[in-house]
Amino acid sequence: MKCTTVALPSGGMATVCGRDRIPTCTQCGAAATKLCDWRTGQDRTCDAAVCDAHAVSPAPNKDLCPRHAAAWEEIKAQRAERQHES
Repeated sequence: MKCTTVALPSGGMATVCGRDRIPTCTQCGAAATKLCDWRTGQDRTCDAAVCDAHAVSPAPNKDLCPRHAAAWEEIKAQRAERQHES
């Protein structure tokens, strides 16, 4: 059985033990606490595992991996540019 110590959002620590592999952040290898919610198709999302430090939350209950957070910023910039031109 594998055990891993993870940081909790409250600032505490917890030891998690189990048979399944604990997902790790695709950016730094720390314990992942979130999955990317970027839509990749009908009823599908990216689901890249990210830790609190690397997740970007553009809206309540929505988390993005760094790659899709950058894509979201680009989309917002393009929208702002189009509004400015109008």
